[in-house]
Amino acid sequence: MELGQENATNGIKPNSVPPAEEKAVPNVLPLPEIVFPPEHAVSKLRMVWQGNGVESEVRLALSHGQDVLPLVEHQMGEEVQLLRETISQAARKRCEQLWRKLSQGEPPDLDEEAVVCLSKDVMVAWLLLFPPVGAGQKRSMLQLLQALSSRGVCNGVNVPRLKEISGLPDRYFQLYPVACGTLPIPGEDGSILEKYPCTPEENTDIQEMAKEDYISLNLVQDIQEGDIICEIIPPGKGIAGHTVTGVRVPAPMGKEPVIPQGRNTEVSKDGRYLVASQFGHVEYKGRNYHVKPVLEILKSLESPEESVNFMGDVHIHGDVLSDVTVRAMGNIQVDGVIEGCIIEAGEHLVVSSGVQGQNAAVIRAHKSIYAKYLEHCKVYAKESVVADYIIDCQVYSDGTVKVCSGRGAIIGGNVWSASEVSALSVGSKAERLTSIELGGLPCEDFERMQIQQEYEKACQEVEQEEKKPETPEQRSRLSKMRLNVYVIQMKLDKFNKDVRNALLAHSEEDHRRLICDTIYPGTVVTIGNSAFRVESIRENCRIGLIGKAVRYI
Repeated sequence: MELGQENATNGIKPNSVPPAEEKAVPNVLPLPEIVFPPEHAVSKLRMVWQGNGVESEVRLALSHGQDVLPLVEHQMGEEVQLLRETISQAARKRCEQLWRKLSQGEPPDLDEEAVVCLSKDVMVAWLLLFPPVGAGQKRSMLQLLQALSSRGVCNGVNVPRLKEISGLPDRYFQLYPVACGTLPIPGEDGSILEKYPCTPEENTDIQEMAKEDYISLNLVQDIQEGDIICEIIPPGKGIAGHTVTGVRVPAPMGKEPVIPQGRNTEVSKDGRYLVASQFGHVEYKGRNYHVKPVLEILKSLESPEESVNFMGDVHIHGDVLSDVTVRAMGNIQVDGVIEGCIIEAGEHLVVSSGVQGQNAAVIRAHKSIYAKYLEHCKVYAKESVVADYIIDCQVYSDGTVKVCSGRGAIIGGNVWSASEVSALSVGSKAERLTSIELGGLPCEDFERMQIQQEYEKACQEVEQEEKKPETPEQRSRLSKMRLNVYVIQMKLDKFNKDVRNALLAHSEEDHRRLICDTIYPGTVVTIGNSAFRVESIRENCRIGLIGKAVRYI
């Protein structure tokens, strides 16, 4: 009979894995052996087969050579126990048949026996052969296939191995994996395809600040209502597997993606997209996308009554004049000029025309400040300050100060930077005093000083109130004042802790330096406790710390 006809007769499918399922090949596990002691029935049967009268232990390996079996590692102990029980039961039964014949005086003739063992999840079928005894007959390949079929094994049969086994003279007391099921392939996890980057890159190649705005600087990303923020890729269904008995094993679905839905965003009706629910600026914060509202002011702000306090971004298309206050949780862009006012941005501040501070303007940004020019004002930025020139300002930056576009000059005033100050020129030919201080966290230090002053003032007010005659009103005021002192004290303690942690997180490499094309006498550079005064004009200079002293480097 032809090999294909044998398979068709027994309803057994050979081990042909579809291309899509080849990915489900499991890892090769270090499979244990099953050990039967000398007194076990399996060992006694081998002793009878060998005919030497010597009992010894039998060791059965679960695989041969490069066999890769779809077994679960954490269930290996249970698999070994199940195999041991199945083989032991068959061996004891065969021993009983043999002893019965001997006790009855009959010839101990027993045909070769095929023991089919199935794994717990029915993904693997093993074949173990007990040798014939006396005049017993060997099993043909067709009979081996029938033995598998009798146990319901009809899928993933390794027909070439069966053919090989049927021709081996020494094929006994070995476990042969002769059929393997196909493991299910889990569906691919869902994912998020971003249309907007999570972290927009800032444009550092600034030619002239007057030509820049907060869109060209890549600080924010405009979005219209209904625009797609990201595409939601659903999880895949996976490919089902089959046991050696032909039972279908369903494949688990992939995991649903975590949708990064934040404020002012919504999922489309078909569930495929995250879209903006209003016009604004899209940003990725925390683990979600948010659309921040934008307040467009199409005129100049000229009086204190026109002050602005907004939760999103603010775009002022005119000037901001004296005594006006503008605060925003997001970015602020001013297309005109800023005079003696107060501006505070929760993120970036862009002043396309510049600041004429009149020694009264205070501008602050919790990220970076970009301005055409800065004159006679106080400037605070947690990340960086970028301008075409700075004249007579008090500048505090916990990052860098860059004055390398346009005129690129720093003249007069004081500039404090945590790391680096770079400019085309520093100081003036008239030897105007220009102070550059490097190191620490200037913004944080200044804020700490303000909180400390607030705390000391509150303590003084408590002391003065305690000296007043005690009345119900006085006790009430004193209680509120003491609570205020306690709150300020907690704020100061937290601030000190945050500053210490920030300083510890800084790299040990010293980046504190002044870099400029031209430096003039009258410039003083301070790093830590060391100060260096420039005595002559110098080109292409770098000033930093050498040892414990500030020098040209």
